[in-house]
Amino acid sequence: MKKLIALLLALVMVFSLVACGQKAPEQTKAPENDKTPEQTKAPEAPAGNDAQEEVTIEVWIAQVDWADAWDAMEAKFEEEYPNIKVEHVGLGEDATFLTTRIAANDLPDVIQCNNNQNMDTMIAGNMLTDLSSWDVAALMPDTYKNAFTHGGKFVGMCQGAAFSCMFYNMDILNAAGWTEAPKNWTELMQCCADIEAKTDAAPLVTAAGKTTTSWMILELVLANLLNDADAVKAYQEDFKNGTFDWAGVPGLVERMDQIAPYFLEGSASMLEEDAATAMGDGLAAMCLAGNWNAGMISNVVENISASLPPFGDSVNWISNSPEDAFCVTENPNRTAAEQAAVETFFNWLFVGENFAYIQNARGTVPVVTSMTEDQIKLPECMIPVAAQMGAAPATLMGFNLWAAEFSDAANGMIKGLLSGDNDAQAMVDKMVEMMPKSYKNQ
Repeated sequence: MKKLIALLLALVMVFSLVACGQKAPEQTKAPENDKTPEQTKAPEAPAGNDAQEEVTIEVWIAQVDWADAWDAMEAKFEEEYPNIKVEHVGLGEDATFLTTRIAANDLPDVIQCNNNQNMDTMIAGNMLTDLSSWDVAALMPDTYKNAFTHGGKFVGMCQGAAFSCMFYNMDILNAAGWTEAPKNWTELMQCCADIEAKTDAAPLVTAAGKTTTSWMILELVLANLLNDADAVKAYQEDFKNGTFDWAGVPGLVERMDQIAPYFLEGSASMLEEDAATAMGDGLAAMCLAGNWNAGMISNVVENISASLPPFGDSVNWISNSPEDAFCVTENPNRTAAEQAAVETFFNWLFVGENFAYIQNARGTVPVVTSMTEDQIKLPECMIPVAAQMGAAPATLMGFNLWAAEFSDAANGMIKGLLSGDNDAQAMVDKMVEMMPKSYKNQ
């Protein structure tokens, strides 16, 4: 835990390089315009205002993996601001919830969103508030601030650093003859075979019901096959421009067909809490997931280990991205009292001791500079992994690169691969078909 502050600076640098598909150098100073927690003083929580009129604000930020922490955080806020009632909505819902609320012109006051089609729609419709002049803007390092700045407007406070991980139930691995986690693709495939032969558990599980995690399987196979900074950079640019040659990646079909049968039955439709439950129940030995699931999985697996996903032959490439951002929506019908309440809650949320409710429950690496070292709590299994991630070569996660129609088709085929409805060749054929029809820079 003593190295966490240095780790945060390393992660800021990593994401500035990931956009170019490059590997972070081992020793790099943080950008001069990025602020460390020591350099940025956390704002004091706004003073209580219980003399003002009572108002209710609606938020969509609570997630299943920190639902209990949300209750405690909400209670703390409402004790400090008894005139403001915070109503959370959409718990457990995916991006479809936001799509529906956008169509109904009924957005919650505070939402979470990433650089996806929903954010594009809201930005085009001037539905998101420019936070540039808000107090919280000073707490976001420029690298992450830039990731959520569109048309000169800073529209989202990033939750933290998101990257792909592999989690292990070591009791099951031990039963299969493995005293430590596999380190490369060959070992991973052998470990899967041993688990299947020697235990009652499935080798792998993942939350493929969520597109981020469904695509994670393919992007890790792909990046590790490319295994070159220039090749990964070209992949990212060609993907966005609709020119990437999915059929031209040697080994892609073979590796996807090789790994797919090892996933627990039902993985194709699982959400993150389902995958964590499967790990806790001993139904699967290894879980491919985002680091943001570390807290949830650690809570249900006693003898747990974690690593960068061992999808490479020697060096393991990973996928990463700034996490979802918290945004404030525009609402011309919001009263002055309601607007003041929204601003009060949003600024309060990013005070270090308050944001700790979210960070500690989820076990992710925060990037807001208001958090002090003693407020940052990572699951033990994630401390060495987070440090390794800071030097790992990486590609951006798919939601930064695809268009919605391509994602629907391609992720549908990945789910079909996991469920046995199609093979990897059919998956690649569909991606080849969709690439010129649907791409981000269209």
